[in-house]
Amino acid sequence: MKRILIVMFWMAASLVAVGQEQNPKAILDKMSSVYKAMPGYEIGFVQKILSESEVVDRLTGEASVSKDKFLIKFQAQHIYCNGTVLWTYLVESQELTITNFEPDEAVINPSNVYDIYKEGFTYAYKRQDNIKGELVHVVELTSTDDDSDFTNVIMYIGQKDSYLKAWDLIDYAGAKTAFEVSSFKPNVTFPPGFFEFDEEKNPVQYKEDLRN
Repeated sequence: MKRILIVMFWMAASLVAVGQEQNPKAILDKMSSVYKAMPGYEIGFVQKILSESEVVDRLTGEASVSKDKFLIKFQAQHIYCNGTVLWTYLVESQELTITNFEPDEAVINPSNVYDIYKEGFTYAYKRQDNIKGELVHVVELTSTDDDSDFTNVIMYIGQKDSYLKAWDLIDYAGAKTAFEVSSFKPNVTFPPGFFEFDEEKNPVQYKEDLRN
């Protein structure tokens, strides 16, 4: 009996050691390289805004991404970006705002979320978890920039494919916005002009151009 207990102890100790030895940078680097190798991808996602662990708002959306270009569609708002120009379109009121796209000032979005850890954050491996039956690495980023919109970003990265399955954004007030990927289509090629707003296809009642 004593020998069995000793063996079980060493097995448990080994499992703990495996969790402790996970290299968060290696996990993040692999995720980044997987996404960068794609010509583009499409995701469906659910966005939940939480207060004291209770969901106070829930939105669904979809995004198409190719390098620094993206198109994000919520029911009430569509955001186009061709890498230099940003179009924000309010569907119901048919209002369009055009601005210069400033990557350094942009909030976290599907085109940069897999790369944000490279600047302005420290990171640590937290645990292994399970999302919809898939094992994920949980890595927490902590902001080192006082001007950042978020203090922490928690990433749930697939162990098998290195895809980002979900991420949580936590702001300075402690409020959490949680994103979960509901569908994912990798290696998509988009036609020219896909990431630019087309006024012929989308009616515009009011337009404001704020570009320099």
